[in-house]
Amino acid sequence: MFHETKVLDALGNLKKIISGNELKRRHWENFKILEENCNSFSRTSRKGNSRKSIKKTSPSLENVGDDTY
Repeated sequence: MFHETKVLDALGNLKKIISGNELKRRHWENFKILEENCNSFSRTSRKGNSRKSIKKTSPSLENVGDDTY
């Protein structure tokens, strides 16, 4: 459910009123576009993306050094 929204300028004057139906239409239009873009991206990003190819970047505790003096 989308409620009617008032758009104000910097001075607080009413510029326009967007109806709930217009907001609903905009939302689902943008949702459809994002879904199409995300689905095509996720299919291509999964190819060849295995855990074996990820290198460990944090140093191990053995290489940290001894803090005793």
